[in-house]
Amino acid sequence: MSTYETDLAAAKRSRTAWGCGCGADNPASYDACHDCGRPSWTCAACGIVNPSARSNCNECDNAMPAELLGDHEEGFEMTYEEWIATQIGPRVVGGRYNHGHAGSTYEVLAIERGPRPLGTWPVWDITVRYDEDGRERTHCTGWDARRDTVVTQPPAGGEDAWRYTADVVAVDPRGRVLLIERRWEPFAGRLALPGGHLDEGEDSRAAAARELVEETGVQADAPDLVLIGTFNAPGRDPRGPYSTDAYLTRVPSGTVAVADDDAANVRWVDLSKALEDDALAFDHADILRAAGRLLTDKEGSC
Repeated sequence: MSTYETDLAAAKRSRTAWGCGCGADNPASYDACHDCGRPSWTCAACGIVNPSARSNCNECDNAMPAELLGDHEEGFEMTYEEWIATQIGPRVVGGRYNHGHAGSTYEVLAIERGPRPLGTWPVWDITVRYDEDGRERTHCTGWDARRDTVVTQPPAGGEDAWRYTADVVAVDPRGRVLLIERRWEPFAGRLALPGGHLDEGEDSRAAAARELVEETGVQADAPDLVLIGTFNAPGRDPRGPYSTDAYLTRVPSGTVAVADDDAANVRWVDLSKALEDDALAFDHADILRAAGRLLTDKEGSC
């Protein structure tokens, strides 16, 4: 049996073979058809290999080839913001859009972060309802400005609309604070407190506990979190007006933290050293200073 036949058999067992327009099947590792030599492209969203004749992924309908992302070691050809534009575009929940062909007008019901392509940048699962027959579908279709159009857009809050987050200062008995290394912009690669956006219908205390476990694996009961304060100074976040409620929690000695979600890494840092770090993201140094005052206040100690 030839190498091609062996590779193809393995690809078919793992359901990773791709079919060319000429009728030949090929292993996923082949970047051109074995029979006719036509090139293939790999979908950046789901990793499926497609023949060059297809402009959209056969699996998820995404139009972005992985090659456009570039190589991490050599530097990405796209910026993170450009990547988001190809994945979400102008779409928001409640808006109606059109794929560019008959019967393709749809309403967006939900936009949720899906699997990360190439282990690096995220894709989004878009749940839609088609106008033509009311069917609902969830997929990771990217936004292609060459074909996709906006039908109606719901009223937007505007650039001046406030956004709300929650952050957590988790301190162990040795006086160390738990920090994460941010995975995404703004401040990608910088140290920050665990935290994130409030979900719809969620209060900031519940959001703080949820973000702590999602990003670090550390559990904290929401009712036991002690409010440090609300931080909403102009310019604290480069994305616009942001207000965050910061909470303090004590964690047991030996608490293990594991990076996940938006955290690329986690680190336990002496609180005194963290307070001296001018490179902390956002205004998290101010939050840590306020937490330090709370920790030394007997009445406010948790």
